[in-house]
Amino acid sequence: MARVSKFTLADRQEAVARAFGGAESPTAVAGSLGIHTTTLYRWVESSTTDKPGPARMRLVEATQELLRHADYVDITIESVAARCGLAPRTAFHHFTSKRELFQAAVDDAAAVLIERIHDKSVNATWPDAPLEQLQTFLRIAAESIYDTPRTHVLFRNLGVPQSEGTAEHWHDNFVEAITELLRSAAREGQIDPRTRLSDAARLLTGAMRGIHTAVFDGADPDTALKLVSRVHLLIPTSEN
Repeated sequence: MARVSKFTLADRQEAVARAFGGAESPTAVAGSLGIHTTTLYRWVESSTTDKPGPARMRLVEATQELLRHADYVDITIESVAARCGLAPRTAFHHFTSKRELFQAAVDDAAAVLIERIHDKSVNATWPDAPLEQLQTFLRIAAESIYDTPRTHVLFRNLGVPQSEGTAEHWHDNFVEAITELLRSAAREGQIDPRTRLSDAARLLTGAMRGIHTAVFDGADPDTALKLVSRVHLLIPTSEN
């Protein structure tokens, strides 16, 4: 017998609104509910309906595919529906606007990516020193990204107006993870104490985003991974 979730549809919708509405971070919301963060990300996709069904996912995947070769402004809900063989009215039943459809495509890509990173992290050998842990984390993230083609929507410039929703909150979570690792490195005396950790985390994230964008635009992933393995060296070390 399938296990019945203790969280109702209303509970999940409220959690998603809290996590991605700007007031709280996904990590904080997940912690308050006693769930893993990846569970919360899955709720993003299923929060508008108790059983999303194949049509909704077909529309999301078709949007991700179309965005490989077209910009946001060139895509319509009708063109996405045609791509996956659905009637436009079916598409509008699931998504009332292109903004909503695009955000679902971004959220799905991020949820899949975070789960992939989690799985790789569980099986990884982690060093003791925080800066080396950062190096490992960045490599795991890069490998996960290059293994998951749909994540291109998180990194490539798709010509999305700011008012139409972006992938920025997913990148903010990445910044938070790097900041925590840098904070541990600072406590261990590994980095220059004058370093502003949040700024350093954002700079590292920017460097990583640039590398990932280049890969999705055709650069060699193996070359990218070699660069990723050195990105942590941008952090100024302590003066001993």
